[in-house]
Amino acid sequence: MGIFIGENNKIKNSTIAERINNEIPKKNFIDRHSVMVSIITSFIVEFVLLFSFWHDIILWMEGLI
Repeated sequence: MGIFIGENNKIKNSTIAERINNEIPKKNFIDRHSVMVSIITSFIVEFVLLFSFWHDIILWMEGLI
């Protein structure tokens, strides 16, 4: 495949323009879905804080003050 300019003039294997680099860097899952990850993380932290052994830790922390 060639480029026709004027009266049947062919240009073969030539570069008309410089190579354009418009690559967008790929984002990882956390960058793409930051709100969803923060909500899931908050639910996990909330679930861990529901355990009963945290009561002893809270009493110990209050004793420090």
